[in-house]
Amino acid sequence: MEKKFEEAIIELEGIIKELESGELSLDVSMEKFKQGVELSNICNKKLEQAEKSITQLIENTDGTVTEEKFEI
Repeated sequence: MEKKFEEAIIELEGIIKELESGELSLDVSMEKFKQGVELSNICNKKLEQAEKSITQLIENTDGTVTEEKFEI
């Protein structure tokens, strides 16, 4: 089962703190870095999926509401 966005962010933040501490060996640092890249990819994928599904509600002049794809 793939991690939720929030779980991946929390785990990524933990890895960043560990790497910034400077207390890890080179081998452990490289492994943590690889894990961080994987988590970053998960987060980016989740954000892209969310962005594709975002819509906005537009109120028309006659009072009706329509749903349109949100463009940035």
